[in-house]
Amino acid sequence: MLTSLLVASDLSTRSKPAVWRGLQLADSTQARLAILHVVEDDQPEARMREEMRSAAAFLEEQATALGRPAQCEIVTRAGDAFRVIGEEAKARAADLIVLGAHRRQFLRDIFIGTTIERVTRTAACPVLMANAKTGERWRRVFIAIDLSETSGQAARAALALGLLDDAEVTFLHAYAPVTRHMMIHAGVGEDRVRQEAEREFQAIRREVAGFIQGLGLGDIDYGARIVEGTGATAIAGVVEQAKPDLLVIGTRGLSGVKRLFLGSVAQELMSSVEIDILAVPPKA
Repeated sequence: MLTSLLVASDLSTRSKPAVWRGLQLADSTQARLAILHVVEDDQPEARMREEMRSAAAFLEEQATALGRPAQCEIVTRAGDAFRVIGEEAKARAADLIVLGAHRRQFLRDIFIGTTIERVTRTAACPVLMANAKTGERWRRVFIAIDLSETSGQAARAALALGLLDDAEVTFLHAYAPVTRHMMIHAGVGEDRVRQEAEREFQAIRREVAGFIQGLGLGDIDYGARIVEGTGATAIAGVVEQAKPDLLVIGTRGLSGVKRLFLGSVAQELMSSVEIDILAVPPKA
């Protein structure tokens, strides 16, 4: 269950959903909440202190207007945003970091990485990217699984934080029907291809069912969807069609050149899907 959460705001309109979500979660779980703004420290001391005072006043007013709970602290720090966010989360033993949707700058995102992407890769706790324009509780939750321990850990983390309580949960698995494609390419007859496709689907279905049952998630109400396709494109397509309130994904912590060339399903989804996304890193 949530006991401590950290919301990081850059004071922009993108950060308002993060503040709103943080307030809603703190109110519903009675968790301690800190709302953090980080000021860049590469400027004169006087200007930096004035920015910190101004930011604190803005966040105080915003939190009050949105329904500030009793255990809510406004914090301003100076330094590099993603490093300070990580340090503050560790110091407060935060169970969850909440951030607003990042600013999309293509070249900068590739070679440097956005704050939210860097926080997700380095944080020791789950990171929630808040996109929803209201702080209403989540009623429909999708959990993307690829049958790996990473995705299983993401599901267990969401449950442990209480984020699946009273929600309709759907496990989403995307697979590529490799055998069918090979048979079509080889000119095999339609009936045989159809039979093989059904056999392959039923095998995947049993594997998915066994994986979910092995997660030990108790008596939560859940269903499962299996779709053809691979990677972020397949998942994003289903999300766009079904429009759940929250998508839960595991991340593999790729960084640097490896991330540049291999990419990341989690990061692709976080940059394209317009709903709340909970990203659970391996360290969580």
